[in-house]
Amino acid sequence: MDLLLTKNPIINSLHANCINDYTSKYFETATQLNIATGFISNESIAELRRLIEYRKHTLNLSLFIGMNYIDGFTKLQYDAVKELGEKLIKNDLGNVYVSPKAMFHGKMYSFLKDGECLGAFVGSSNLGSFIGTSQNLIESDVFFEADSGLGIHNRIIEITNILGESISDAKPIENFKEPTTALLDGFEYVEKLNREETAQCLLKGSQNVVRIPLKTEDKSNLNAYFGAGKVKGRFSRRDYYEIEIIISTKIPNRSLLPNKEDGNFTVITNDGYKFECARQGDYGKNFRSAHDLKILGRWIKGQMENAGALKLGDKVTEETLRKFGKSSLVLTQSVDKDFWILTLE
Repeated sequence: MDLLLTKNPIINSLHANCINDYTSKYFETATQLNIATGFISNESIAELRRLIEYRKHTLNLSLFIGMNYIDGFTKLQYDAVKELGEKLIKNDLGNVYVSPKAMFHGKMYSFLKDGECLGAFVGSSNLGSFIGTSQNLIESDVFFEADSGLGIHNRIIEITNILGESISDAKPIENFKEPTTALLDGFEYVEKLNREETAQCLLKGSQNVVRIPLKTEDKSNLNAYFGAGKVKGRFSRRDYYEIEIIISTKIPNRSLLPNKEDGNFTVITNDGYKFECARQGDYGKNFRSAHDLKILGRWIKGQMENAGALKLGDKVTEETLRKFGKSSLVLTQSVDKDFWILTLE
């Protein structure tokens, strides 16, 4: 048994292992992953789908979602988990279950290989924390290795059998949660301005404008998520909302932008979010949000999702941009040159 804590510099003195110290190898070797969790997030759905695709039909998944069926899915989430369930069934790789009878808020996970338990986890980590897409919380979990994890594994199966119903058989949901328009609420390194502050900032726009076309390359720009993993040759965490925008040398007014050597600079979005961006890479060709690549990506892709132009976990394509009706990231320098106004057009 091992008491696990999220990696965080504040608690480094505790010298605890984290979930990833174990799951990194299980994602490679397990033949069965069983999950009983409460809520699911957009990012965790996308990452589970990527894991199944990475393992190329060698990993079975049983996913029991205990809260969302009663508490509410967004349509984006519901469509994504239904699609995942259909894919698992079609390929004889497992299923997705929901809980119409009661709300289950536990967090339990087990890995098996050829019927033998590799390990099991129970604790506070929701699916996002477990699979590595949520990193802003310090979670505590208990790990049971090999046969000592069988009790947790068996309980996951029992809970799924008693409370769960295949999402394909459950009564279809007709009333969905409204998708959040507060796309960056809760993000570190992001400040939310009030309505008056936002209006005052937007009035300070100058004639210095740079329009960066949104590109749809398969594995870069808005689709960096689909590129190579962060650890070569292994399944390693990526975040669906991580992006970097390539600034072409042919873009008009490119020289107006802060240089790579200038460091981070402040942007304020037209919906009132304030954060820092930076230019990285050769000749500063990569435009990104500083500190966390998800900030800019969540702001852009979230708007596409809310507009019905982008399905959860899918690539951004030319058809996505056509449906979205916007294809450029626009930066307008403030008259006092203190910040840049960020919009999509």
